[in-house]
Amino acid sequence: MAAQTASDQRTHPRLPASVQIERLVVAISLVGLAITGAAQHFSGEPWARVVFVLGGGVESVRILHRFFALLFIAEAIYHVLTGAYRWLVRGIRPILLPGVSDLASLIRQVAANLGLRRSDAPDYRFALKLEYLVVVVGAVVLIVTGLALWNPIAVTSVLPGETIPIARSVHADHALLTIGLLILSRLAILLLWRPSRAAVYAESFAGAKPASESRRRLFLPIALALAVLLGGGLILFLTSEQTAITTVPRQQAVIFAPQALPESGDAHVGAALWETLRCAFCHGADGTGGLKGEPALRLRDDLTFEAFYQRVRIGKDDMPAFTREELPDGYLVHLWAWLTQ
Repeated sequence: MAAQTASDQRTHPRLPASVQIERLVVAISLVGLAITGAAQHFSGEPWARVVFVLGGGVESVRILHRFFALLFIAEAIYHVLTGAYRWLVRGIRPILLPGVSDLASLIRQVAANLGLRRSDAPDYRFALKLEYLVVVVGAVVLIVTGLALWNPIAVTSVLPGETIPIARSVHADHALLTIGLLILSRLAILLLWRPSRAAVYAESFAGAKPASESRRRLFLPIALALAVLLGGGLILFLTSEQTAITTVPRQQAVIFAPQALPESGDAHVGAALWETLRCAFCHGADGTGGLKGEPALRLRDDLTFEAFYQRVRIGKDDMPAFTREELPDGYLVHLWAWLTQ
């Protein structure tokens, strides 16, 4: 009995700890990308607003989305390098990539479920391989289009400008498609097929052999150089240029402060302030207009406090803008009271 148990353990080995950690990292990064990405894509929905509130605002959610994206890219690089090590050094072929036999197995199972042929011993290992294929294809498309959106200036310096809107559309649509397929496949695997993951890895580890020391010495420096090259190139790509959002000149806008209420102003204080400010040089000593045609500010019914506030802060034509350090909001309230009373 003990011999049989030992044989079963060799035939169906447990998943290595490194593989289990990889699966956990992929799951965390995909769930994080799905939540933060969907909230931005459907920003007008009530549930998206809840995500923004819990995430600390739209900008924080965007930063989280990029963090999960970097985590997913780092995992992809690690997965490729470790897979190459197992294949080239230990002789463990990438069994999770589906082949013709898996397609034939899928067809047989579907035909058996439909009653078109006799049902053989169920073998649903193809389900895991198809799920793995969805992850691989989705990762390639999402990483390429996501990097294009991350640094559109660098991309459009090489490719046509139409690349960015295309990448944006593909990124959003393919992300939804990938997440949908993964949810459906995972539900089918858990509820219907229940394939033996250990059996899949047993097939993979069947051809394993002790690591060749000569191959290891050759592979490790190359893998390290590739990791540094890919990681350094990624950092350089993401930081070499500013994104299109920050390079667009910001339009200055003034937001009316609720605490600057015009009814709280004192006309007597405003009159005293007017004599100390350079406003009188252009608009006249009593605010009724300047000698060069500068507009009158006193006793005007068409000038609202909001318009007055914005004009003072932003300025226009020959009128300079006044900062809060030079002319605080409280001064504007008193000036408004004097100009209108």
